[in-house]
Amino acid sequence: MKYTKFLFIAFIWVIGSALSIQAQDSTTAKSIFWEVTGPGVKKTTYLFGTHHLYDYGFIKTNKIILKKLKKADIVVGEIVIEPSAMMKVAMASIMPNKTLKQLMSEKDYQATDACLKKYTGMGIFLYNKFKPIAIYQMLMLQKYAKVLGMDLKKTGNSAMDEYFQKAARNLDKKLVALETVDDQLKVLYDGKPLDKQVDLLLEMVYDKDSLATKEIVKLNKMYQQQDLNGLHQLMKKTASEQELELLLVNRNKKWIPKIEELLKSGKSSFIAVGAGHLPGEFGVLHLLKQKGYKVKPLKIQL
Repeated sequence: MKYTKFLFIAFIWVIGSALSIQAQDSTTAKSIFWEVTGPGVKKTTYLFGTHHLYDYGFIKTNKIILKKLKKADIVVGEIVIEPSAMMKVAMASIMPNKTLKQLMSEKDYQATDACLKKYTGMGIFLYNKFKPIAIYQMLMLQKYAKVLGMDLKKTGNSAMDEYFQKAARNLDKKLVALETVDDQLKVLYDGKPLDKQVDLLLEMVYDKDSLATKEIVKLNKMYQQQDLNGLHQLMKKTASEQELELLLVNRNKKWIPKIEELLKSGKSSFIAVGAGHLPGEFGVLHLLKQKGYKVKPLKIQL
C-alpha cells in the first residue's frame, strides 16, 4: 500500500505489576516494557518502547513505570534531548542551496501550499528552504493530531522520550545517549536523497486523509495493545529492506555494545527508545538474548 510508508517513518521518529507473560519466545509477548537481567548484571535494567506521537498520560497511571524510573541510576535515550540538540535539528532541516519550488512541479508546489495552509495555517513560502522530509514530519504530526482529536496547542509537541528525560533531570539522574545527534540526523534527515524526500512528502500531501487516517488508527491500536510483533510486521510491509537496514538494523547493532556497558556497569538503567527498535530478528530484545541476557515483559495498561 503506497501511502502506508509514512507509518514506518512515524514509528521510528520520530516511543501494573511486574508479571511475566509466558510464551515460547518471550520477545513476542505483548508488552512495551521489559526488564533485562543475566550474567554480569548486578542491577536490573529496564527497556521501554516509546511511540513518539502517542499520548503519554498512561505513564502516570502505571505506578510500576515511575517506580522503576525512580529506582534507576541512569536514564538512557536514543539521543539526549537538550537545546543544543534541537538547534542542530533545526539547522539540519534547512537546504543550503535548494528550494522546494526548484524541487517540485508547479502543480505539486501549489498542492503542498494548500496542504500546509490547511494543517498549519501557514503557506509553503515560509517553508521553502526546508528539506522535504522536515515538512513531511510536520504534516504527519498535524494529521496525526487531527485523526486522534489531539489539540497540539494544549498538549504541546513534546514526546514520550522527552517526558522521560525531563523526569530524569527532575530526579537528578544521569542522562546517557545511545547515539549522537549527528548520527541520528544523518539517518533521519539525509538518509534519503532530496528527490525521494519529495516523493514521500507528496504521498502525504495527496493522501487526502483517507488511507492515512486508517493506518494511523491501526498503528495507534497496535501500540495500545502493546503488539510489538504486529508493529514489526507492519514495518516490514511498509518499508524496503534498505530502509529497515538504515533506520533500524544498523542502529540496533551499534546500540548493543553500549547497552552491554550499561548492563555491566553495576548500575541500573532505564532505557527508552522507539518501540520499533525492540522486536524482530535484529531487534534489541532478540540481540540481547543472543548475547545471553534474559528479557522479561512487564505488565502495564495503556
